[in-house]
Amino acid sequence: MGLLSRLFEPGNGPTGQAARGSVSSDRAQAQAQRGSRNAGAPTAAAPPRPPEGDDVPSLLRHNQSLVLEINQSAAHLPGLGVVLARSVTDTIRTVLTSPDAGMLDISVRVAIFGVLTDYLPGSIRTYIGAVRAAAPGSPEIGAADDQLVEQLTALRRSVEELAEASRQRDMRALQVHGRFLESKFGQSDLDL
Repeated sequence: MGLLSRLFEPGNGPTGQAARGSVSSDRAQAQAQRGSRNAGAPTAAAPPRPPEGDDVPSLLRHNQSLVLEINQSAAHLPGLGVVLARSVTDTIRTVLTSPDAGMLDISVRVAIFGVLTDYLPGSIRTYIGAVRAAAPGSPEIGAADDQLVEQLTALRRSVEELAEASRQRDMRALQVHGRFLESKFGQSDLDL
């Protein structure tokens, strides 16, 4: 008997005696049943929490998480899209593992955070959604391929320039690239 049916049966309503404590007893029974079914079975580990923050260790975790997402999505992306996306993550990893990574300017870290958590994954996820929604063999798929490659090419170029500016500690160039990334990829949806 489900919870809703018990609530609406006569005598079991919110004011009825049977309703009081029935939810907690149902929970206890369900937990006991799960416990007996899983007795001896290893408990599943909690899913990993998504990385947080824009400090270098967190950015490295974001980067690794994005690499895994790209690899898992590779079958749904054009080959050039996978290469470009991984080029972006490889460039970012190089910046984050450089000897002076601990001294990265906040604007560099914020720009990298945006690329890893919004711009790059947003482009990939939107592309996959657009292709899944399109009919097989439709011209929309070709247009989506072109849009994705164009976005990833611009993103790769921007990240490479950001990395170079970071190496040279050129503050003005960092600010220009930060504004470019925000204007170009601030809305990462594909326009089809």
